Amino acid sequence: MRLLAFLQYAAIVIGSIGMLAAQFFGIAKGFNLGVFVAGAGFSLAGFDALATRRMPFRPSDDVYENYAGTPAVIVGLMVLAVGAAMIGAAYLLDTERWQSTLNYLMRRPAPLVAAGGLFLIGFGVLMLLNPQGRSSWVWRILVYFPRVLVGLVVIAAGLALIGIGAWEWFDSQAAHAFVRSLPKKLELLISRV
Repeated sequence: MRLLAFLQYAAIVIGSIGMLAAQFFGIAKGFNLGVFVAGAGFSLAGFDALATRRMPFRPSDDVYENYAGTPAVIVGLMVLAVGAAMIGAAYLLDTERWQSTLNYLMRRPAPLVAAGGLFLIGFGVLMLLNPQGRSSWVWRILVYFPRVLVGLVVIAAGLALIGIGAWEWFDSQAAHAFVRSLPKKLELLISRV
């Protein structure tokens, strides 16, 4: 097993065990440390993927070769974002700003909505790629073409989320009014069908 992969897995497992143990024994600072250690494991995996352009969490050098390059960079960015969010959450928990930050994000969710849009775009682009290089017409018709269609829908949803996040950031009242009116509009649309 690669040493770097072992450290990534060890940090995530030790951090998760630390979070569970801290919850069980009621040690708040231990929970924060566990979140930080697990986030550091994810961040290390993300940096590893970006530096080597190969998939994160790979136990040996010869696995997931088909996914080297662009797919590995996209997954690495996603894993790095998860790790950075966990480290940020650990910091907010430790400085006792978690609840105030959570309340603010509930009132103004633009950063979370835009980040969700970026993740959807990443998933959609991964669906468009053909890392295994299969080219038979049966595989293309039955697997690749439907996957491309779903990937395009996922990318469009991600772009829509980024747009909604930007709209909420610049004009929150109009965006919130639109979101509140969505259930009624969907109900009207469904009743017409």
